[in-house]
Amino acid sequence: MKNIIVILSGLFLYSSLSAQQYIPLQDNWDIPSGSWYNIIGGTYNFPDPEKDGVIRIINKHNIIIDGDSVTVNGADDQGYMAIIENSHDIIIRNFEMVKDYYYAVKIKNSHNIIINGNVFSHNKKDTTGWISIWTGVNSALGGGVLMDQCRAVEVFDNTMQQQNDGVAMYDCDSIHIHDNILNWNTGFGIRMNFTDSCYIHHNVCSHVNRETDPSDCAAILLIVSNENTVVHNDFTYSGDGIFLGQYEYSSIPNNNYFAYNDCSYSPHNAIEATFADGNVYKHNLCNYSHYGFWLGYSFNSLVDSNEVIGNQHSGIAIDRGYNNTITHNIINENPTGIELWEGDGIPPYQNQYSHDYQILGNTIQGNTIAISAKKTEGLIVKHNDILENRNGIYIEGEAQHDTITGNLFKRSTFYHIENRSTQEIYAVANDFGLNDEDVIACNIYDIHDNSSVGEVIWHPFTPGPDPAWQHIPVSDLAEPPAVWFSYPEACWSYGLWEPTITSWDTVNKKEGNASIHLSTGNGWDLGMLYRPGGDSIASWALHETDTLFLWIRSVNNTGYGFQYCNFILGNDCGGYYKYTASAGTILNPTMNQWKHYAIPLTGASPWSRTIFGNVSFSDISFLEFHADTWEYGFELWLDGIHFSSPGVGIGDNAIKDPGITVFPNPAHDRINLLLNENLEGKSEIAVYNSFGKTVYNRQITKTAGSPMIHEIDVSNWPAGMYVIRAMGKNASWNIKVLVK
Repeated sequence: MKNIIVILSGLFLYSSLSAQQYIPLQDNWDIPSGSWYNIIGGTYNFPDPEKDGVIRIINKHNIIIDGDSVTVNGADDQGYMAIIENSHDIIIRNFEMVKDYYYAVKIKNSHNIIINGNVFSHNKKDTTGWISIWTGVNSALGGGVLMDQCRAVEVFDNTMQQQNDGVAMYDCDSIHIHDNILNWNTGFGIRMNFTDSCYIHHNVCSHVNRETDPSDCAAILLIVSNENTVVHNDFTYSGDGIFLGQYEYSSIPNNNYFAYNDCSYSPHNAIEATFADGNVYKHNLCNYSHYGFWLGYSFNSLVDSNEVIGNQHSGIAIDRGYNNTITHNIINENPTGIELWEGDGIPPYQNQYSHDYQILGNTIQGNTIAISAKKTEGLIVKHNDILENRNGIYIEGEAQHDTITGNLFKRSTFYHIENRSTQEIYAVANDFGLNDEDVIACNIYDIHDNSSVGEVIWHPFTPGPDPAWQHIPVSDLAEPPAVWFSYPEACWSYGLWEPTITSWDTVNKKEGNASIHLSTGNGWDLGMLYRPGGDSIASWALHETDTLFLWIRSVNNTGYGFQYCNFILGNDCGGYYKYTASAGTILNPTMNQWKHYAIPLTGASPWSRTIFGNVSFSDISFLEFHADTWEYGFELWLDGIHFSSPGVGIGDNAIKDPGITVFPNPAHDRINLLLNENLEGKSEIAVYNSFGKTVYNRQITKTAGSPMIHEIDVSNWPAGMYVIRAMGKNASWNIKVLVK
């Protein structure tokens, strides 16, 4: 209907105009009604320090101003190229460039206006400072087009860049903004304050940000703006993609409709809506931002069929919201997929509490926590696919009347459902992916694990298929068809990051057909998790092995190196062994080269072992590798991952001795010495070539009671036979090894 109104108005306008006139641009030009002016092409320099406009259309109607091939330069970001006030049926079109004004065009208390085909760029621009989103029109930031108390305005096919705002609207309604290029501004691509019933579509509003920090910038800002339709826009790489605020106006329903917008790569939030009622978000892309959705204190919202992947903190986060429905979304690879909680109350909303959510039919995969609900009552989680998350559903605090039913839980690393509240959780008729009730019980944390928490009532459950059990680890865990997932932990820095991707690399590898490759722009404690291929479930018996072997390669050009690394071996009941070593010792040497490591499962220098919960090597269900650069991105490759006992699986010709085991033999680029648990104190390792010359000599100190791996780099040694001599406190050994 809005389009029809504009077209009919345009037909009436053309029929009421005088003949076209070609005339040069004039300063302080008052345009009479019924005029059609084609400005003669050229460059005009007209500063407007008086801020009364170069072109003035005041109390007029039926006017066309065509600026084809016209450039107009203001000065000092002051004033306006055109002012339209108390007027109607006006067209401003085709200006080649208007720049260096406060706003190119200011429109006040007018209707039936068309702004079409212009370039209004490089007007007032600020690059630092925090923006107040609640200020009125008298504090407008400057930019392309400013509207105040206007209706039925159409703005299309314009370019408005490199200034604070593209288009700004205050107290307007029924504005139609489409097919404009409004990117690379530093305040807002589109600003709407108390502006209703607008149709915003197919605009490019990307990269809207301060040059120094996000500063509450947004591709589109809606402050107490209602009944708007915002669809098919590019809102990427902006401070916020969509930013909606209703603080202290929450009694006014928003009822905005946001659909098919790309809001990804925001250093703040892909979509932020606070204190807001009745908004609909459908089919938007909300990926690789700090938060995908931040809907604090929002209620009666519908979040439907969006893509929410790889955000730095949470996919969908709602503090003290209620009556919200989250349905049919893809929510993958976030630290927390859906996060609901009741934080410290913000006056006057301190009595609003978190309750009555419906989470229905979503796919929630590869997150550190799929759903976290803290002090949230009346939660319904139903018919979701909760797949390959580190933890499935985490519940804490008040949890009255929470229901979890009809979901598919598949391959949660620790728990399908973790109840840390004192309330009973009703969780029947879920499919946990298998029939083994003992394994299912291990994946549920409740009163049976901790007497101070409530019970999870999960019987009856929906029987799943009997899985294939992987009781013996394959010879190389870093080979297809294994499945690897990356779990990002929370990252508190604001910044634009590339996604985290785990893939097979058939080129950069050390053994077999491929290595597993992690590429991340995050860098904040990335966990790489192994799963068997297909629907297999690992249940490894490792009590007859004692060493984990693997190759590691990395790329880290931050200048800071790696900060942290560890391995985790755990079971289905929340217990695990954690092996921690200095990243400077383990990961930094792998930068731009492959290094081979052996990790004694009992823990030995440089790997310290910590035990969490109840765990034994007779039943291990997962392996994780964690690396951290605090904030900065990196690449990491793992290959040749396997478990072995001394002298078994580490080379057919490995040499085993009561004191040490040497492998591989023959050696190509390194020799590993496994010093047995009986060797203790200071020892000397010496290597002699065939002429009896010492080519390697090192003093080491070993703790009694655990084995220790000592690696010798032989990549630059000439081929030939060498003798390794290990001299301990009470004995010595001589072993020959061939270097090829």
